[in-house]
Amino acid sequence: MFNPHEPLTRSVGADELERLLGHQRFVTDLSMPGLRFTGLKIEGNSFYGCNFATITLVDAAVAESSFELCFFPFASFTDVTFSDVKLKNCVFGASRAERVSFTGCNVIQCNFNGVQANGVVFDDCDLLHSRFNAAILREVRFENCNLKETRFLRTAISETEFRYSNQEDAVFAAEDGW
Repeated sequence: MFNPHEPLTRSVGADELERLLGHQRFVTDLSMPGLRFTGLKIEGNSFYGCNFATITLVDAAVAESSFELCFFPFASFTDVTFSDVKLKNCVFGASRAERVSFTGCNVIQCNFNGVQANGVVFDDCDLLHSRFNAAILREVRFENCNLKETRFLRTAISETEFRYSNQEDAVFAAEDGW
């Protein structure tokens, strides 16, 4: 069973993983908890049922890829860009995100519960039925996003913008209530 307090596994180089992904476009049941990548570039890959728990991504770019039923709990993302990425039924619970951008992404029914986000941008994204419950959102920008049935229950929101997004279709509840 995965324990987030166990020592991290050995580091794998970003170039080593990129080489593997260059040959394997569809990846299923990959388990990579606790690995750290700097400068990783992923483009045109599909991931299904993969475990990326406690992974650390720094200065990374993910483009034109898809992730379904993938798990990123307790992960750390710093200076990461996601462009034209499909995320469906993925879990990012209790993760940290600093200066992360999502552009033109479908983020459908994803779990961001307990996430700590600072300087994150969602631009032209569909966040249908995603959840940001008990999250801390600071300087987050939702621009031209579909927020239909997106939940922000007991979420601390500060210096956050919802420009051209349908926030009236989202569900908000104060930190002290449901």
